[in-house]
Amino acid sequence: MATSNMSVISPLSKEECHKIVKRYLPIDSFELKSFTLSPLCTQITGFMGDHMKLHVTLSLGDKDATAIELQFFVKSLPLNVYRRSFTMSTLSYQKEVLFYGDFLRKVKKHLRCAAPDAAATCLATVPRCYYLRPDLLVLGDLSLAGFRMLDPLVPLSLPQSECVLRALARLHAASLVFEEREGRRLADAYPLLLEETLFRKEPAFPPYVAQVSCVRMAHVLLDLVPRFGRGTPLNEQLHRHLEPAMQEIYEFLRPSDKYRNVLCHRDLWISNLLFAEDALGELSVRLVDFQTVHLEPPAHDVMIFMHWGMLRDLRRAYGRDLLELYHHTLADVLRHHDLDIDSVLPLQVFMQSCVETQPLAVILAVYTLQATTLPIKKAADLECFLLNRAALVRAMYRRDDRFRRRVTEAMEELVETCLMPRLTYHHQQPPPSKNEREQ
Repeated sequence: MATSNMSVISPLSKEECHKIVKRYLPIDSFELKSFTLSPLCTQITGFMGDHMKLHVTLSLGDKDATAIELQFFVKSLPLNVYRRSFTMSTLSYQKEVLFYGDFLRKVKKHLRCAAPDAAATCLATVPRCYYLRPDLLVLGDLSLAGFRMLDPLVPLSLPQSECVLRALARLHAASLVFEEREGRRLADAYPLLLEETLFRKEPAFPPYVAQVSCVRMAHVLLDLVPRFGRGTPLNEQLHRHLEPAMQEIYEFLRPSDKYRNVLCHRDLWISNLLFAEDALGELSVRLVDFQTVHLEPPAHDVMIFMHWGMLRDLRRAYGRDLLELYHHTLADVLRHHDLDIDSVLPLQVFMQSCVETQPLAVILAVYTLQATTLPIKKAADLECFLLNRAALVRAMYRRDDRFRRRVTEAMEELVETCLMPRLTYHHQQPPPSKNEREQ
């Protein structure tokens, strides 16, 4: 397990800010007058990163020229001791630096884009990066272009979901273009992408400790859901099969030997999707937070997003259409780069992989929604929040209709997709023989 030896985050220097401005402006003649870093807000907006705004004041040409101001988004390793230790135990910053650094630089060479900025933003799917170092990233401030974060308790609409799936197809297509043009797999070019960031079954690994807590909370939620609560016929049996089913996540989240792998985002919950709408009502989205990128089949990203971001009724009504929209967009981007979708990822193969990915998406939704849809806690309470939030879960379930609906759906789908087949299989097995019992 790789870890970082960084101790304290150093502030941005004047020389670093000069580099940032030079990469932002297509000119060299400017004078850097001042720069400041300020927290984005008083709340925690990202568990594995502190978010700030960088304000830079400069003048162009003569020293007496009118000053102009630039603004950037900065993400750094957390200063809070617990969050920092948790983050540094993972590969999260190594992966994000790799993504915004060498990976995007090399992908950019192979992309054909009409818009001048589209290659730098990976076909208009990610923010532009202006500076990076192992503990810090400086990105374009998407809020200046009208992009905003949505309420994580409000599921996405059909147009929003379509927008995300188009962007996801473009992101996946970029990694496929890279492989076809470079003549090598991403696994060979970047072995780090084969390493799992969070879901490693290691008892001393902080994220695993948090995941054990998620399983305990799933037992709490099972008792809260009316169909499966205490006193219902299957309650005790469902509890017995709950943990073995959720433990399957560690096998599911692996690169595939059966399907083509792409660079998957793997953390597409609503707060990692920033939306903007133009004057004509046209939606755009940017994907942020690439700390968990991993090589997996594209169906993983697609199905995980659809279970995290959408209500079940919407998925049931439009699921097939949305999967075809994703595949059609992927085909269009590949065709634009002289690649044939049928030789890369035929529709029937993609659809089958989505069916096989359903249990993964259902299980991961239970791990994630119970935490990401709860109120954001102040830094001092984070360790307690991650490891012992049963009282908060029960209180939120009783008083907040939106939280109750999201986690109830997640638990119902877990039971229907993963637990009931286990119960059925268990009931169909013959009782052990006398010899087997004696053994």
